[in-house]
Amino acid sequence: MVMAMFYGLNSDSSASFFNSMLGNQSSNSMYNTIASSIGDYAAIKNGSYRTLVKAYYAKQAGETEEVKGANKTENKKDSTATVGTNAGVSASVEKKTMVELSTKADSLMTSADALMQKGSDSLFRKKEVTNPDGTTGYEYDTDKIYKAVKDFVDDYNAMISQVAKSDNASVLDKGLDMIEDMATYEKFLQELGITIQEDDTLAVDEDAFKKADMLDAKSMLQGSVSVVGKTYQNAAELERVASSAAKSDSTYTSNATYASALTGALYNNYL
Repeated sequence: MVMAMFYGLNSDSSASFFNSMLGNQSSNSMYNTIASSIGDYAAIKNGSYRTLVKAYYAKQAGETEEVKGANKTENKKDSTATVGTNAGVSASVEKKTMVELSTKADSLMTSADALMQKGSDSLFRKKEVTNPDGTTGYEYDTDKIYKAVKDFVDDYNAMISQVAKSDNASVLDKGLDMIEDMATYEKFLQELGITIQEDDTLAVDEDAFKKADMLDAKSMLQGSVSVVGKTYQNAAELERVASSAAKSDSTYTSNATYASALTGALYNNYL
């Protein structure tokens, strides 16, 4: 990756800076790793990624820059202490967010799995009913199917809301994947009474759903290649990322900062 200008440091000056920080001129390998990372940070800070994330989740732009600006007005000792404290609190909050996200991802996977089932466990398996004339017939249990769909919608919405609370770049990226995948099915979902709201959450109209063709609902919601199956895969990825972040000492944020108790704070203080 070509090293971009990043807060006044180009590739040559940043090389001197990090070599001096590392104490010698033989740290090319470590410098290259750090330089590459900063290049990635710059791309996120200045590129479309952050804009897209902020647009989706309505976060206030510049909040991190304001905190940094305030910290940099202090002397080095006080600034380092302040940033270290802020980063420690931020990391603690993010870990809690990741734990909750992992739990919500598990719930979404469970409700998705219920809709995906086939064979004897399928919610779309017709039940035997007795008609008014005494004859026997078979029909879908729309009440049972609707309840499962409502559980899925509620768990999906809880998941999206939790993703919006995170500053973890990987989590936001996976969340955007989930939103974009759901959007590709919007037209078909509407035929089932399921709509995508402006905040990217879902809403399901009970009457409209129960009046819809259950064969269409079955093809849309059942199996691993359905919209529910795709959501299950995305939720599994989010659960993996969230669990890993919850166990980690540091997280890479959408503001292109490195949140850790102390080392990340010192690192961010030079950005």
